[in-house]
Amino acid sequence: MKTKIISLLLAIFLISAMLVACGGNEESSGVSESVSGGSEFQNEKGEYVADTGGRRYDGETITFLTCGGGPVYESEILPNIETYESGALQTYPQIINDDLKRRAEILETELGVTLEEIQLYSPNWKNGEMCQTILRDALASSEDYQVVVPCLYDGATLAVEDVLYNLLSLENLQIDAPWWNQDFNKSMTYAGQLYFSIGDIGLVNKANTASLFFNYELWNKNGLTEKYGGNPYELVRAGKWTHDLVFEAARSMGKDITNDGKVDYSDEYGWSGQFDDMWAIFFGSGEKIASADGDGYPTITMYNERSSKVMDSLQDFVQGEGYYVSANDYFNVTSSPVDLTRGAFIDGRALFFNDVVGTVARLGDMEDHFGVVPEPKFNEAQENYFSLVNPWGSTCFAIPITVVGEKLNMTVDALNVLGAASKNTVAKDYQETVLSYMKTRDDDSADMINNYILPNRACDIGMVYQWGELDILLQNMAKLNYGTFASQFEAKKDAAETALQKTIDFYKKHE
Repeated sequence: MKTKIISLLLAIFLISAMLVACGGNEESSGVSESVSGGSEFQNEKGEYVADTGGRRYDGETITFLTCGGGPVYESEILPNIETYESGALQTYPQIINDDLKRRAEILETELGVTLEEIQLYSPNWKNGEMCQTILRDALASSEDYQVVVPCLYDGATLAVEDVLYNLLSLENLQIDAPWWNQDFNKSMTYAGQLYFSIGDIGLVNKANTASLFFNYELWNKNGLTEKYGGNPYELVRAGKWTHDLVFEAARSMGKDITNDGKVDYSDEYGWSGQFDDMWAIFFGSGEKIASADGDGYPTITMYNERSSKVMDSLQDFVQGEGYYVSANDYFNVTSSPVDLTRGAFIDGRALFFNDVVGTVARLGDMEDHFGVVPEPKFNEAQENYFSLVNPWGSTCFAIPITVVGEKLNMTVDALNVLGAASKNTVAKDYQETVLSYMKTRDDDSADMINNYILPNRACDIGMVYQWGELDILLQNMAKLNYGTFASQFEAKKDAAETALQKTIDFYKKHE
């Protein structure tokens, strides 16, 4: 939804093999791999080390082209010195800014390469100034930058426009290293091709990871610890954080405190949400719009026996009255209705607030003790929790094909060094970005971020490429009639398959 980007862009700078949806499979559809391992990439001290073959590029510069939704925005690439000193912007805790500085110093020490950034104001986030600039510069064979950081939608557009390298074709790039998100890579790799990635070099992609915030005090006040045998953290660890439990907990709250005959954002209720809940919870349930087929090409997997049950559960929940309040219902009140539903959570009137990790920057005024947990699993038979990297706000990393020769070699080695340095610095301290906005800090939230939310995050290629607008259908099911998932899907399937075939043809062309 449009209001989502406003919220995301304000919070954005704070910040497996994935499940393959299988009809009739009540077990986990796959196993997610943690991004925290990789002993072969570590030295005897446990520090992450890049393999650059002893090469150096003294005096060279690597430049990142980044985009932001405002004329001035904080960098996830370089330390934010000017904005911090002027007081114009400062959302990262100082430890993160120090890490960004240290990372740049490590690059210069190890390779002799200076890190630079070109910032581009791109108010039209999708297919806007950023995407068009990269396309024009590709035609002009521009050498102004070596790494581009577009939004995920633009990553897909630029890939099929043939202006990005297949990262798997770059011999020395350590794309299999733990500083790149391997679950994301697998969800975006088809026919041996991967054109953009996310990982520890960036903060924006982490900030845009789906997560569920809960009010700890309301949870206890309503006797939910006793009812369910633990607090949300304990239930997550026990594998019991499921649709049935979480939705029932939300349904237990709903009070018309304004006495106007209905429960809305002004009242006390169970869940503050929006249409993006459909994306986050569907994905968290182990289902995807598209996955890999037996030949390694993407195929539509949105509708099957299991996903139909997931959708029934979702529709039944989000269409309920008295406990679920969607920001999408209040565009007649304000152009930014998420502010209303977020405000209810901040004021201590909503048990849950579903958004992304980075939204914690907007919760700093909340007095109640709140925490963050992953999206619920569909049921206890599902082995893992899964966290969607929201394609609307997240950025990715790619190398334009205008980078050639020794400059390409330098870029590859520089990304290796920056990745390892990020794993040792920025990634290690990222939890501070979230915890710094909590008046009541606890080790449990850090555990959730480090071990349940970020390690199991990826994206749905069907959302990124938007074949047949199945992603929009997934959101619209929040308001469409219960039990119509099959017919709604069938109505869009042919258009989706036609659009998908064009992408498959692109992959086949580059095999």
